[in-house]
Amino acid sequence: MKQLNGNKQMKDVWKLSAIAKWEKSCGKHPTQKPLSVLTRIILASTKPGAWILDPFTGSSTTGIAANLLNRRYLGIDMETEFLEISKNRKLEIEKPSIAESYRKKINGFETKKQLELYLVNEPKTEYSLDLEL
Repeated sequence: MKQLNGNKQMKDVWKLSAIAKWEKSCGKHPTQKPLSVLTRIILASTKPGAWILDPFTGSSTTGIAANLLNRRYLGIDMETEFLEISKNRKLEIEKPSIAESYRKKINGFETKKQLELYLVNEPKTEYSLDLEL
């Protein structure tokens, strides 16, 4: 995380923007979180290819951030209205041009290209599933 913070220790209080209009392009959720918050949490706590489980996915901001950051995601929710928003958001970022534009719009980085450069240089980790007991 130092690499994303000018080679300084990340502070425990983050000043990030509220949800932008473009984050609600597929609909609104009453407790939707800003993509910049979930992006930072995921980068601080996972490696590329890691699985992220969200048992209360809502509009899948965690899933969108996970997918944009080369992580795998499983979201669960009981509300079909919110699952529909989640599905539409996922379909939206499957278009490479939209995914790229979203990455550039995520706040909390020193430059518009910092996140892209970080993801390119992020160490890749191979995950394996060992089912032997």
